[in-house]
Amino acid sequence: MKKTTLILTVLLAFVLVQTLALAGVDNSKFVILDENVDEVIKAIGSGSGTPEKVDDAYQGKEALYIGGTGGDGQNFNPAMPGWNFKITETPSADDEFRYITFAWKKKSGTGFQLQLHGDPGTWGHRYHAGANIKDWNPSIQVSEEVPTKWEKQTRDLFTDWEAFTLTGIAFTAWPDGDDNGGFWDYVILHKDPEVQTAVELKNKLTTKWAQLKK
Repeated sequence: MKKTTLILTVLLAFVLVQTLALAGVDNSKFVILDENVDEVIKAIGSGSGTPEKVDDAYQGKEALYIGGTGGDGQNFNPAMPGWNFKITETPSADDEFRYITFAWKKKSGTGFQLQLHGDPGTWGHRYHAGANIKDWNPSIQVSEEVPTKWEKQTRDLFTDWEAFTLTGIAFTAWPDGDDNGGFWDYVILHKDPEVQTAVELKNKLTTKWAQLKK
């Protein structure tokens, strides 16, 4: 009887693994932004920026562009739907991560920023390239110049900010008019230091966002 139960357990585990693989579930990472720009635009409803989906992408077919004039020059949401991600030194659970990778660029200008909202620290988890125009701190400068071509950054969130719970995000372009905004693509949370860039993420993404909306 025990042997039969063990065999059934092993078979069920195998079926579960295969089902997750077919569904495209990859719990080693969570795709914030890739081939889902429309979803992200709906979620980041605050701010004076003018978000749009563009085909000038780091990879794939679409990217997020934030333009606009005046105001705070950004679009954000401190409480993204379903976000309650634990940033930790040794991530293991599905909702635990340590690293973030993002690709960005700006046509010109002096600076732009990516902000992460969490507990503790609210918006106190920021990265900027070029100048920190509005002096929003704390913020880590990841490059001295504004990248005018796509540039990929990977950051160790735990080393940079210690443990916190990630709940929101701000794409802060500080644009000089609609024609001089910021581009973002390939924004991913992950457990390991490197994230594979060649993997097709669309099916994984669809499954993950569907899970968050349940």
